[in-house]
Amino acid sequence: MKMYVKTLLVLIVVFLYSPIVNAQSDETYGWEQAPRYRGFISEGNVFGTGDVKENRTFFSTSHGVQINPELFIGGGVAVNYWWDSEYWSVPLFVDTRLEFHKELRKNFSPYISAKVGYSVGDREGLYFAPQVGCHFYFGHSKFGLSTAIGYTLQNCKIDTGFGTINGDANGIELTVGLDI
Repeated sequence: MKMYVKTLLVLIVVFLYSPIVNAQSDETYGWEQAPRYRGFISEGNVFGTGDVKENRTFFSTSHGVQINPELFIGGGVAVNYWWDSEYWSVPLFVDTRLEFHKELRKNFSPYISAKVGYSVGDREGLYFAPQVGCHFYFGHSKFGLSTAIGYTLQNCKIDTGFGTINGDANGIELTVGLDI
């Protein structure tokens, strides 16, 4: 009888331990799961280089579908605030990202992205923001941090005091975000 109990205990321990061993030896990463929902929340600064050379801070979020491990397509919204003029704008955009983590098979993933849309508010006009950046994933999970550099192109109307003219509020963009 004691032999059966010992054998049963050993089998239970082996059975309970086997998923842990498999999970540790599994080489798949959370970002490889596709298609699935994916979202990004980020904030950053744009350093003005266009007709409007004012710097601004922004907060943005985009949500969509990770079509495959390399391609994300979604939509989003941002809020920009120009500190000097106290202007606001709200770009609405389509967000696409192409990621290169599959080639590296690591928790580090370079990417390129582009946000294309239209901005409403005090600075209204066409909005285009290409970026290059990196995601840093936490272990094998889908969650991570990202950092990017880009260039924001935004058309706008500029008040000259004698009327308005068409101009741009372009700038170099630095971004830090959270991937969910």
